[in-house]
Amino acid sequence: MFRKLVSNLSYSPALVGQLGFYARRLKREETTRRIGLVFTALALTVQSLAVISPPEAANAASSADFVRGGVSSPADFLNYYDRNSNNIKDIYRSLGITRAEIADTKLTVIGEASRYNWSMTSLYSYAQGQRSYSYDKANGTKGTVFYRPMRLTQEGGDRHEVFAGHSKEFGWFAIKKDCGNLITAHPPVVKNPEAVCQRLTVERIAPDRFRMNSVANTKDGAKIRKYEYIVKDSSKKVVFTQSFPSTAEKHSFVYKQAAPGAYHAKVTVHTSEGEKSGKDCQDSFVVAKEPAAYCTQASAVIADRTIVTLSGSARAVNKATISKYVFVVKNSNGKQVKRVVVASHKENVTADSFTVAKAGTYSVVLTVHTSEGEKTSSDCQTQFTIVKPEVCAYNPQLPVDDPRCQPCPDNPELWIDDEECEADVVSTKSAVNMTQGNVSASSVIARASDKISYTISVENNGGTSAPITLKESLEDVLEYATLIDMGGGSFDQSTKTLSWAPFSLKPGEKQSRTLAIQLLSAIPATNTGTSNEASFDCVMTNTFGNSIDVRVTCPGEKVVVEQVVSELPQTGPGENMMFATILLAVVVYFYARSRQMGKEIRLIRHDLNTGAI
Repeated sequence: MFRKLVSNLSYSPALVGQLGFYARRLKREETTRRIGLVFTALALTVQSLAVISPPEAANAASSADFVRGGVSSPADFLNYYDRNSNNIKDIYRSLGITRAEIADTKLTVIGEASRYNWSMTSLYSYAQGQRSYSYDKANGTKGTVFYRPMRLTQEGGDRHEVFAGHSKEFGWFAIKKDCGNLITAHPPVVKNPEAVCQRLTVERIAPDRFRMNSVANTKDGAKIRKYEYIVKDSSKKVVFTQSFPSTAEKHSFVYKQAAPGAYHAKVTVHTSEGEKSGKDCQDSFVVAKEPAAYCTQASAVIADRTIVTLSGSARAVNKATISKYVFVVKNSNGKQVKRVVVASHKENVTADSFTVAKAGTYSVVLTVHTSEGEKTSSDCQTQFTIVKPEVCAYNPQLPVDDPRCQPCPDNPELWIDDEECEADVVSTKSAVNMTQGNVSASSVIARASDKISYTISVENNGGTSAPITLKESLEDVLEYATLIDMGGGSFDQSTKTLSWAPFSLKPGEKQSRTLAIQLLSAIPATNTGTSNEASFDCVMTNTFGNSIDVRVTCPGEKVVVEQVVSELPQTGPGENMMFATILLAVVVYFYARSRQMGKEIRLIRHDLNTGAI
């Protein structure tokens, strides 16, 4: 229209009226587009604020997070790592992931359901695939974290921003940006317990006495139960068999055999991983007929803490004779402090007592002078210790007044902290929906105001009593319910934990506690958690040994909204800013075009009125 008017003015001056009308239209159009530009600028300002400070989900953090609220960069995560927040430094060290490897991680996006997501708290049961991982804390105690396949939650199908890296010892790993949780490509390597019988040696200590020395090795939790010895003669007839209960990796005993001949000995080590033996756990020996003499034993007895009495024994057969016993006592530096000689032809002697005042450990070597020469052996070497204070009868390394100086409650022969002084406690849980006919709570969908009772049980299948402190975490359950019966326990509002007074669970004993909850009259429509997808997910999950999942009837609007949101296109700040920039460019273009055309009309009208056209 603009070009048509301008090109025909020189031929038809009457068009000047239309030119004025067109000028007024352009002025109104310029005003409208100026207003549109102002509102577009205001909209872009609001959009910029949303990009600079994006909204956060109402349920964005969880107690299961390694870093509550997440991290923005590897350097940010290392700030928590260096402070050992939530013991994350101890956890990564235990797995073999170094600080330098964390610093080298790069931002990426993952969504593979086959990976494993770790958390500070237990969210699932063993049967569902969750496993616990024990690690050593810096303070010397043990800590526990949990890991499970990402397929168990919505995380298995979602895409998540992570800082991914590679550990030389552990392999691929990642740090989840929104919660700081560890993600790994595989579970931690769990080493299987192993046990092996390493060797058996038969040492002659007298003509008719032999010391059988056995060595076994265990690792990764395997335990030794007992050593079983069998001795056969040259005709392969069993002439001796005996078992010795023991948990040590070394065992020895003295075997007596007077009948001359060749013999074969074998040891079988009974372990938690089965019976272990082999060719290295067999040895042969011969009982000789010719004259022989041996030093068989030396011992030291301490009386009244500082009075030492030495005794020794020897054997002489086939016309061999004994003339005297010589005891040499040395201190821990190898310096001789006492030499005692007993002239005797007997096979057992006791020397006169003497006093050693200085505390310390002393060694004694007995040499027996015989017609066959001077004889000694490993059994003729012993030690004794002069101590200042009295020591614990169950553990000589403790003073007698140490609080830990006490026997295993159910086995007085063991120290209370001995590995064998253990219990085997099994924890189980069940739940009943009382409102819907006392049926299993996991078999029906719980409705508003339903009452559900939980029963937790502990049973001791071990051989000694176990100190028990029952604790029940109700954090996930209380998102949809309230606690109406604590079952005699006390409730911690801050941690959402119900606990009972400690008690002792005897071997074979079982005890239970029952609590009750009631669902809220109005089920919350709170969105599912961002970092913890088990939060407000319309399922009440509770774990005590096994896991109980109770489905909840959530409001329809929650289900619809979360379904619709999951189907919307995923746009981020980049896409939004790009769209806003294009929109601003279009509005500015049309506003500038209107201003330019209006200015040109004013110039043409001026030239027309002055006669230039």
